[in-house]
Amino acid sequence: MTDNKYFSLKKLIISFVVVVSISLIFLGVSFHLTMIEKKMYGLDFCLQSECIKYMASQMEGTISLAQGLGWLITLLTGIGGAYLALKTYISGVNNSNITNHISHINMFRDFVNLEVTKRKRISPSSVDIYTWYSLIFPNSKGGDLAFCYSYIEVVNKVKAIIDEANVNISTASGDYVYKLHQQRMIESLKILGVVVSRGPKNSYIEIEGEVLEVIDSVNSTFISGHCLLSEIHRKYT
Repeated sequence: MTDNKYFSLKKLIISFVVVVSISLIFLGVSFHLTMIEKKMYGLDFCLQSECIKYMASQMEGTISLAQGLGWLITLLTGIGGAYLALKTYISGVNNSNITNHISHINMFRDFVNLEVTKRKRISPSSVDIYTWYSLIFPNSKGGDLAFCYSYIEVVNKVKAIIDEANVNISTASGDYVYKLHQQRMIESLKILGVVVSRGPKNSYIEIEGEVLEVIDSVNSTFISGHCLLSEIHRKYT
């Protein structure tokens, strides 16, 4: 952004110099041709009022041209100044957005790490914090720190897998298969950036419970309108 700002300033200065140079050339040509046409080179040097009025009357067209070019230069200078002010403002806003983004993501990272360290069965390396953060706040870099409602749908899909397992384990036909449940949960949690490995049933159930607790803690802190996964009674435990 800084390079673009200086590049724009350089172009603006070059444009201004070109306009001024062309204006001076036009004025010089006009003055020279007027002096030749009206044979004013032979006049004596004079600063009296009558002399000045005479020169002004003879150079009326050139003076009007000078005034017009002066207004043009003034206009271009004003536009250039406004453009630079706008670029500076936009640069400041972008810098502020990046600063807020970094501050927010650092806060999110620290919170998640703290919640993970409270649990014994979850490794910090198994949680991709930046994937999770980007899923919740996809527009953070642009300064929008509002959470994305599509993230709630991802959380609801995790809930749906738990609900389905509860229904299946309650049926007389015994449709619940814990390995299939593991696979579905592993795939859904991976979308959040949380990696859970397959394992023995009891060990996996404990890991799943801790992961759900971390998800609930994050959601309760950073979003609203979500379900509490850890409060769902899991009949397969």
